[in-house]
Order: sequence, then C-alpha cells, then structure tokens
Amino acid sequence: MSAFIYKSLSVLFFVLMSVCIKATGDHLPLFQVVFFRNFFALLPLIFFIYFLKLNFRSINNFKLHIMRAFIGITAMSLFFISLRYVPLVEMQTISYSSVFFISILSIFFLGEKIGYRRIIAIIVGFIGVIVILKPTSAIFSNYSILPLIASLFLSMAVIVLKKILLTNNNILSVWVFTTLCTLISLFFYNESWIWPNNFDLSLMIASGILGFIAQICLTKSFQLADASLLAPLDFSSVIWSFFLGYIFFAELISINVLIGGSIIIVSVGYIFYRERVLQKQVVLGVNKQF
Repeated sequence: MSAFIYKSLSVLFFVLMSVCIKATGDHLPLFQVVFFRNFFALLPLIFFIYFLKLNFRSINNFKLHIMRAFIGITAMSLFFISLRYVPLVEMQTISYSSVFFISILSIFFLGEKIGYRRIIAIIVGFIGVIVILKPTSAIFSNYSILPLIASLFLSMAVIVLKKILLTNNNILSVWVFTTLCTLISLFFYNESWIWPNNFDLSLMIASGILGFIAQICLTKSFQLADASLLAPLDFSSVIWSFFLGYIFFAELISINVLIGGSIIIVSVGYIFYRERVLQKQVVLGVNKQF
C-alpha cells in the first residue's frame, strides 16, 4: 500500500473520529469525552507496541512529555468543545491556522528562519481566518474562535513534539501522550460524570480506535514518503468534513467559510510548497497527534 493511500486513510479516520465526538452532542461532560477518547486508544496502542517490540526504557525527556500532555489536552478539549458548537467543515478549515502559528513559534523556540514569502503567506492566511470569524465587538461570544485558540495550543504542542522526537520513538511518544491525557482527564472527575448509553459508548470506543488507526496510518505514510510530498492530501479533510457534516448533521457551508477557507487553503498550500522547495521537514497542521 502506497504512502498516499496511508496518508489519505489517516485524514479520513481523523475526520471520522471528529464525527464520533460531535455525535455525542453536549450531554456528556467534556473531560469524560476526553477520558474515553484516550482510554480506548490506549488498548490497541499497547498491543501495537508489543507487536513492534518497542522498548519502553528508551523513553526519555519526561519533562517535555509532560509539557506536551498539558498543552495537548488543552488543545484537544478546545477542539472537542468546538465540535459541539461549530460546523465540522468550519472547524476543520480554521484548524489549518496551526500551520501559521507553528511557523511563527518556530522562530522563537526552534531558531528557524522564515523568508518574506512565508510571512506574506501567513498574513494572507490570517485574513482568511478573519473572513470566517467575522470579528465584531462580540467576537469572544462566537464559538468559531475556539478552534483558532485550539490551533494555537496545538502549534505549541507540535513545537514541543519536534524536540521530543529528536530522541524518542514516535509511537512511544504517542503512547506517553495518550496515557498522560487519560490520567489528567481523571482529575476532572465529578458527580456530573455519567455512564453513557450504548450509542454514546459505541461512539467513544470508535473515536479511540479511529484515532489510533489514523495515527498509525500517518506514521506509516511518513515512513514511505517525505512529509512535504504528502502535505497536499491534508486538504482532503475539508472535503470529507463537508460531506460528512452534511450527511450526519445537515450542516451547510456558509459563504464566509467558503471564501475564508479558500484563502487559508491557498496560503497553507503555498507554505507546504515552499517547505518542499527548501527541503525542510513539514509539520502538518492537521496532524493533531491525538
């Protein structure tokens, strides 16, 4: 199976995971959803690690792992809240802004340099975000700002992950992250947590398994081809989000999302192109690592 097929499956499974989370609605406490999402991903992940015979003792730099877990669970929680109130395609499109944040943060934390072309692409991309958000004096009451904030935290988590992967295996790093997020979410346990009905429980189990499969497919695709070569396939998530959002939730795309999303996709696409020209390692915004 080619790298393109693995990457395409990864994008699809990540979107299907989002569909499962969104389908639970808002009747389950947020951190209960976070707990189930991570817990049910741990089980197949442990078997996969055993199958690959990975050495847990090779895990190091625990401070960065813990930092990534707290930043990542914040991003995860904000994305999950977004799924409750924001159309699927809109949330997916805004999440691409993490690519812009990563570019900016890489300057300060990774010592990377960006040229004027990248700067222009970032500015144009944020114009697309503004078109979608339609900022007014009540912008902070607009749920659409949640995936933007989530993307900021996601970009910080990715920056930390880049440092972690210098000395750690990717699959083991996912295991550490998933384990820590499972434990952290338990600290928010209270009397509002309920045992989900069979339908919601099935969705939670599916979200964990789908997230696990998506991550494995993503890792496999990167083993077979360069990340920058696979980057354009990320845009298929917008198409999947549109069709699945319409089929399952009767969501329609607004003119603001259509225009702003097009601007964002063009900007992100140009950044991916420049990364390939400069032969750098692209960090994909849609690769949420959870």
